[in-house]
Amino acid sequence: MKNKSALFIIHYSLYILIIITLLSCTTSPQTGSLSGNIQLENETDHSGITVALYELAELDPDIVAINEEYPHIGVIINQTTEFDHRFGNLVKYTETDANGNFKIKNIPTGRYNVVAMKDNFGFKYIYEISVSDGENNLSNLMKHNPFNTPTAELNKRNFEIKNLKCKKKNDEKKSNYDNFTSSILSTLHSSTATEDGHFTFDSNGYKRNTANIILYPATYIHEDITVPTTFESFHHYIIENDIYVSGSLTIKPGAVIRIEKDKKLTISGDLTAIGEEEDMIWFTSNDSILHSTFYILHSPPKEDVTPSPYNRVELIGSLNKQVAFCKFTQAGTGLLNRVNGFSISDCIFRSSFCGFKAESVDFAFCSNLLCENITNASFAGIYFESKIDGYIKNSIFNNCENGIKIKVESNPEVMNNFINSCGSGIDISWYSSPNIQNNEILLSNHGIETMWSHPIIINNIIHTEIGIYCYYGYDEINYNNIECDIYAIELGYYYEANGIDISAQNNYFYTIKDEEIQQLIYDKNDVDEAQQEHIGFVYYNPFLTQEYPFAGIQGE
Repeated sequence: MKNKSALFIIHYSLYILIIITLLSCTTSPQTGSLSGNIQLENETDHSGITVALYELAELDPDIVAINEEYPHIGVIINQTTEFDHRFGNLVKYTETDANGNFKIKNIPTGRYNVVAMKDNFGFKYIYEISVSDGENNLSNLMKHNPFNTPTAELNKRNFEIKNLKCKKKNDEKKSNYDNFTSSILSTLHSSTATEDGHFTFDSNGYKRNTANIILYPATYIHEDITVPTTFESFHHYIIENDIYVSGSLTIKPGAVIRIEKDKKLTISGDLTAIGEEEDMIWFTSNDSILHSTFYILHSPPKEDVTPSPYNRVELIGSLNKQVAFCKFTQAGTGLLNRVNGFSISDCIFRSSFCGFKAESVDFAFCSNLLCENITNASFAGIYFESKIDGYIKNSIFNNCENGIKIKVESNPEVMNNFINSCGSGIDISWYSSPNIQNNEILLSNHGIETMWSHPIIINNIIHTEIGIYCYYGYDEINYNNIECDIYAIELGYYYEANGIDISAQNNYFYTIKDEEIQQLIYDKNDVDEAQQEHIGFVYYNPFLTQEYPFAGIQGE
């Protein structure tokens, strides 16, 4: 009996030990190492290059949702558009030896962005590297996993997002989509290398890195550019003084232009700055880019990368200027345009006092821009000032003090824009008469503000605290879907003149009760008798009894 009890205890103890061992094995985190080689161009000693692993940039869910619902507007975001190591979460880092070799150990398995950087050589990003359990080689990961390259990741996501609606349609449209995809991949297959010779295309049409990572010496610019000049791909250019460019300037995809505090780059000569979806040209502040290991170990203090109000790229002179697929970040004004008829598309303006501003020209044209975190209430994501026509269309504005600002007799077409979480979605003032059509303005304090102006506001979706605020203007407000927490339409009163009535017929206010609509409108009926002569009526009858189906963003 005692022998049986002892045997039972032994068996039970072994069972518990096995369970504990299995639990410890399954709960202990898996780790891997990452090794590779990085070279400094034209150097024999490749030591001292910092190689750092960062968590992936978190994609703003609001922008992702907009990309998926409206793939034809704005810019489709991904790691290449969003990652900035100055604001990233550092995981691990090391430095290269004299041969350029490095190895980072004990990395929790997962996906990371890799940053290679060295003072006077700039930095380079390698996106979405997957570290698995055991040994990992950076070059092998880039060669054998097509989604580890920016182009591949972007191609995959753009094909998915831009054709999301096509896939849901009938067989004929799906066939057209398949034919389009095959055509694009066929074009990719025919390519063999980019200009720098570092990439080839695999059988799936994805661009792969086939060489060691190379950092190029930074170019410090302290004198005006008077002769034809090219800024090369993946090179860094530091603007140390106010620089005036009278010669032609070509900026290739992937170039990084870093502007010192309180300096500007003024371009009068011809300009070709056309990046690529996977390799945008990047204009940014030079504050806290590299400097020391301190900034690797600790995220730079926020004040160190606060934009200078004077930092900007400025366009003047002739119209022969092309700008597309560029990022402008940490600036006073990302791009100030004084070129008549200038057109910009597929660009990002972020974390600046002002995004794109056009002033003192007759025409300017903006399309497919993303303006985000524009922080100065005197400016906007896109700002047209002083008698400017043209258009602002198919763009996204997120978390800006003002999404769009139109001032002083400016009359652009403003259509098919998505505006989210702004102080004022669209601000119109001083005798401007823009056509505001088919925009969606959500989660903002004011959807549209007008002062001393005559805009036509039609076919918009507005879900904000106050929908449309009119101060002494002749606004026409028709066929909009307006749902607001405070007022759908609010009139201001002007003591020095009689009030102006507003035509606001055929709008849907998300109620069909006349008394509830009256509560959503602030006009002559809501002020003291002594003030009534200074404020107008809102004529809202007839009103719609259901959502207007053609309001909001149109097209695919």
